[in-house]
Amino acid sequence: MNRSPARRAANEATFRAANEQIEQSAENLNLVALPVPFICECEDERCTQIVRLTLAEYEEVRRDAIRFFVSPGHQSEPDRVLAEAEAYTTIEKTGEEARLVAEQDPRA
Repeated sequence: MNRSPARRAANEATFRAANEQIEQSAENLNLVALPVPFICECEDERCTQIVRLTLAEYEEVRRDAIRFFVSPGHQSEPDRVLAEAEAYTTIEKTGEEARLVAEQDPRA
């Protein structure tokens, strides 16, 4: 699929907002050391993949507003792959999409 940077950023921001709520719930339940089921933050609005991360892993990705985690193989051009683990891939947005996701970051 060929989505515009604005559409990709909007989809990713929606998944990120949901994951922020998941993180808050996990913290409230004191699930600090256990892998928590998060939603893949890829650009595909139909994606239903679950990615299990500890809260520390989640925070490592969230350190930067333009970084996301996706299920392996869910990265797309022009994403920059920063790290690949067994359960997830850390990507960084570039160009116009990076600017848009940074603006939509719920922590900003």
